[in-house]
Amino acid sequence: MIWDALLALLPFLILFIGSVSVLFVPERRALLFGVFCALLAAGFCWWPCAPVMSDLLLVSSGPFARGCLTVWALLGAATCLLSERYRESRRFASPEFAALVLFCVLGMSILAASTSLVSLFLGLEAMTLAFYVLIAFDRDNPTGAEAGLKYLLPGFLASALLAFGIALVYAATGTFTLQGNVSLPVGAAMHTIAILGWTLILCAIAFKSSLAPFHLWTPDVYQGAPAPVAGLLASGSKGAVFAVLLASIPLTLIAPMRPLLAALAALSMLAGTFAALPQTNLKRMLAYSSVVHMGYMVLAVLTGHQAGLEAGLFYLLSYGAATVAAFGLLASLTDSNGEPQNYAALEGLAGRSPWRAALLTLFLLSLAGFPPLAGFMGKFVLFSAALDAGYVWLVVLALFSSLVSCYYYLRPVVRLFRPSSSSVFSVVANGGELVVLGLCAIIIVTAGMYPGPFFRLIAAIAP
Repeated sequence: MIWDALLALLPFLILFIGSVSVLFVPERRALLFGVFCALLAAGFCWWPCAPVMSDLLLVSSGPFARGCLTVWALLGAATCLLSERYRESRRFASPEFAALVLFCVLGMSILAASTSLVSLFLGLEAMTLAFYVLIAFDRDNPTGAEAGLKYLLPGFLASALLAFGIALVYAATGTFTLQGNVSLPVGAAMHTIAILGWTLILCAIAFKSSLAPFHLWTPDVYQGAPAPVAGLLASGSKGAVFAVLLASIPLTLIAPMRPLLAALAALSMLAGTFAALPQTNLKRMLAYSSVVHMGYMVLAVLTGHQAGLEAGLFYLLSYGAATVAAFGLLASLTDSNGEPQNYAALEGLAGRSPWRAALLTLFLLSLAGFPPLAGFMGKFVLFSAALDAGYVWLVVLALFSSLVSCYYYLRPVVRLFRPSSSSVFSVVANGGELVVLGLCAIIIVTAGMYPGPFFRLIAAIAP
């Protein structure tokens, strides 16, 4: 039994041991060692000898948990690859950076595999703790410390809400196990306490996933964080949070909070859309647009059936690939002077680096939902599932925000193809950046034009 449990938890152990041992690796090889550890953990997820155990104390090693760990490990490997040349131009310590990335991936993996409120808390806090340092890691960036502080303070508040909510749920139900919370207490007093506890837990999750009105930290943090870290924060952390909402928390617990979730979705779509319109900084625009995308993801939670779960997971895949790639492309343009974040700084990119301009255009169009890219297919299946569940007004609002988003996504695209006399963009991308950006582009195009294999894979691992 102990040996089977160790084999089932082997990918988690690889990530933990790797996050410690990378500190003793030479500077030039630390990030590549981080890539190796992440890929090794992803590979052992599908090792034929590894048992599938859903009765472990805190986490599950079922197909869904393994699938999520694979995705998070690949995101961690991509972050390390995108940071190789970035750390050379910004001169920061790569062993510590790689250790934090692996520890962050470990936290996301525990979060997505949670079967208990205790592991949910531990995974969320492990992930957040690593991000506290990663966001402010570039000490030469004047906005990095500010971004770290603005993520730290809301993070403390969210942690307090989460801990208090878990305490109330335990007081009402007498168990930390998520499956043990399937039915809320019958008594009026205990029922109210349980509802209050789950409401606090959802508010904490809203903080972590930057749902409005808990999103105010997002633009400043994205702007100040290193571009590879911002990509991991925008895709991996939010993906792990919604993986818990979609697959681990029983749907019967979500039912009493559906009015709250619907309000969060509507407010996120409206607030994010109108805040993104006047932005002239690409990272701030992507931050506000992520608020809108998280509002779309709430639709998958509200549907409460298998089609909504699969649609939400596919949308996470399409959104994550485009977001990581967009921030990765900014990282590929970074030099000793910093990142070209403003639209004016990106002007004329097509004339100096046509392939970068084409890829950034592809990623932004996918986020906007242009066919035949993955973003369009993700929105189509997600909105269809919400429409079948009866949320017509939310789907209409989502279509409105998606239509308006075309404006703020196309604004930087137009600037890319304007002629400019500036002499920037002389940075040559390395092999790791080319691999990550190329794979993300392939996923976006393939998932949009031929989504069948992706849906079959999601259906095979969905709980």
